[in-house]
Amino acid sequence: MRRMRWSRDDSGVAMVLVMAWSVLMLGLVLVVSTAVINQIRPSDRSEQAYAALSAAEAGLADLEARLQVGSIISVTDDANNEALRGWVPVPGGNTSAEFTYAIDATKSGAVGEVRAYSTGRAGDQVRTIEAVLSKRSTLDYVYLSDIESPSPDTPGVYSTREYSLSGITYQEAARLLCARRWVEPGPVAIDSGGRAIEGGQRNLRFCNWAGIFSNEQIIGRIHTNDVWWLQDTDLSGSLDPDSITSSCRSVDEGLQPGDVGCSAEHRYITASSIPRSSTPGRYQGDSYRPSGIDITQRNPGYDTILDLPESPDLLKRRAAETGCIYTGPTRLRFAVEGGIGYMYVTSPSTKLTRAGCDGEGGDGTRLQSSPTSQSTARVKLDDFSDLVVFVQDVRPTSESNLPGEDYSSPESKFYWEKENRWASGSEPTCATKGSGLSANKYPYVIPNDPGERAGFGGGSNYDGFPSEDADRSSPWYGSTCASGDMYVQGDYKGAIMLTSDNNVVLTSSLRDSQQADPSARAGAPDYGKPSPASTSTLGIAAGRFAYIYRPITDGGQWVDDWRSSNADNPVFNFALLAIQHCFGSQDYDQANNNGFIYLWGSIAQKFRCAVGISRGSGLGKVYKYDDRLSVRTPPYMLELSDEPWGDERTGELTLDTQRVGQTVTWPLLNERESLLSVRNVKLASAPNPADVVWSAAGSQVTIASTTPGLVAIVFEVRVGDAWQTRRLVTLVE
Repeated sequence: MRRMRWSRDDSGVAMVLVMAWSVLMLGLVLVVSTAVINQIRPSDRSEQAYAALSAAEAGLADLEARLQVGSIISVTDDANNEALRGWVPVPGGNTSAEFTYAIDATKSGAVGEVRAYSTGRAGDQVRTIEAVLSKRSTLDYVYLSDIESPSPDTPGVYSTREYSLSGITYQEAARLLCARRWVEPGPVAIDSGGRAIEGGQRNLRFCNWAGIFSNEQIIGRIHTNDVWWLQDTDLSGSLDPDSITSSCRSVDEGLQPGDVGCSAEHRYITASSIPRSSTPGRYQGDSYRPSGIDITQRNPGYDTILDLPESPDLLKRRAAETGCIYTGPTRLRFAVEGGIGYMYVTSPSTKLTRAGCDGEGGDGTRLQSSPTSQSTARVKLDDFSDLVVFVQDVRPTSESNLPGEDYSSPESKFYWEKENRWASGSEPTCATKGSGLSANKYPYVIPNDPGERAGFGGGSNYDGFPSEDADRSSPWYGSTCASGDMYVQGDYKGAIMLTSDNNVVLTSSLRDSQQADPSARAGAPDYGKPSPASTSTLGIAAGRFAYIYRPITDGGQWVDDWRSSNADNPVFNFALLAIQHCFGSQDYDQANNNGFIYLWGSIAQKFRCAVGISRGSGLGKVYKYDDRLSVRTPPYMLELSDEPWGDERTGELTLDTQRVGQTVTWPLLNERESLLSVRNVKLASAPNPADVVWSAAGSQVTIASTTPGLVAIVFEVRVGDAWQTRRLVTLVE
């Protein structure tokens, strides 16, 4: 049998296998290459995104550097700042990244904040940072003073008797010796001829002091541009740890040899520091330094001087623009009725004010009244946004060349000096008290308001302010009927700023209508604390004194017609600024002990005034900082500060975009908010406002811009019983 043999020629099969393997390897290479490329692309995008964020941060740094040397107005109006007009390259380094930014300063005065939007671009990546800018101000402190000595003009502090055969009174001497910080050189004594003797610091013996006592409580940051006078006692129960600062410098803060200052270990004055010499002209001299052990257990730290504003003129201008101006002595009482905030106003010398400031439906003329029949109007606060109320002095008809008389500027247009002038002594608030040589005319404000009745005790011809029974010679009142004094109390709701040419007189509690614990009683930890959920805020800027009303008879007793209980344990929820003088208590060393002042807020003052005598008459202090002031400020109060704006807090945003020249309609509310009300829609910022066409209708806004950059729209939305400020920011590319 023959064996068969097969031929095994593999060349064709091998070729097929080689080709198949090559295709397989090529596919594997393509897969791997694609995977690698896909990994490279996200990495590249990530680098671009990081570069875009860095560019946005560079834009914010550029803006803040400009704000350090200029004002909001000078920066926003800078025609040479290309970053406000479009894209600019990030300076320095090898990068193609760019930035542009926008500034919303529409609420810089009203609520004390500036919103900045900085957008960075790198490649196809765009990122935006929103920054809320703020600045150092009196609102950072629960208590702040410029001079830790009483105002020389505070009634009862310095005698009107002759001072040491000098030919001038003690009060006049105090105006020369005491109206400056302790470390500032100036007059330190008066010789027998009435001439000043110069020295290196304020006279510690002659000038009075107001201290901090161990039975008081001040919770929050406190600061003085001066030096503190502290009890020789342990104050650890009175003050927050590390909360007290002074601008009295030590060597560490740049004190030069021969300059008056404080050692870092003892930055305060004690009773033992004050010389006991019988010679009134003695003072410490340039070489004096406090020294010793920190027996207070609260040695102050150092912080730079924070200057107070010189006047409330800026607030007058804001009131003239959109607020309410009243003339002469004026009574304000706040109340909430049916969930709505109101302000009851009695201002008899006001012939003319803005329509609505004299009550709902008023034409501005309804407040003027006669001495015996004064009118009270109820003003609805919800009709105003960021309300500023200004009480001005009465100008006499005989006075000429009044500021703003030509009505040429918006701020003078609504001061109404012409319309509100009166012949001296004929103002409707004037009423004669006493007879013969002791007769005196007082500026009586007599509210025609049933809600006031509970505060009066009856038995008076004039249920008003000041009390008919009060000491007619008291310098708290004076003899003029023309002063722009504001008498105020009540429960408020809304954003309100009160300011006056003269005094602000607190006739009882002035508090937020939403309390954290409405059932709390005096002495409880939360007594007088406003609810953290409340959106209300109130500020006070008094041209002269801000004081608690404690009317005393010429016999040193409490009057009969105004109940003493009105001054018992008052609650104050406000930020207060006494520009020329100080916050105090009327006749603090006489009559009743009215308990404690329960302040949740902030007090700043030019001088330091007393509110009571420790465990005696007057009032003690329980001051606590209202944390809401760090994010919500009274209208236009922060605008008074000259400190530079700085970065407070930041966050990243994702912006809507539209093309150059494209018209887009944007919703201002989301679908769930369709029934909410929208008001005050404004263009806050644009690269070139002249190139932006925009309009608002209902809850929508339509925008078109022929210039690339950021466009910001600001508006208000009614949420619950409060108006919230919101913004719409778009990037035009």
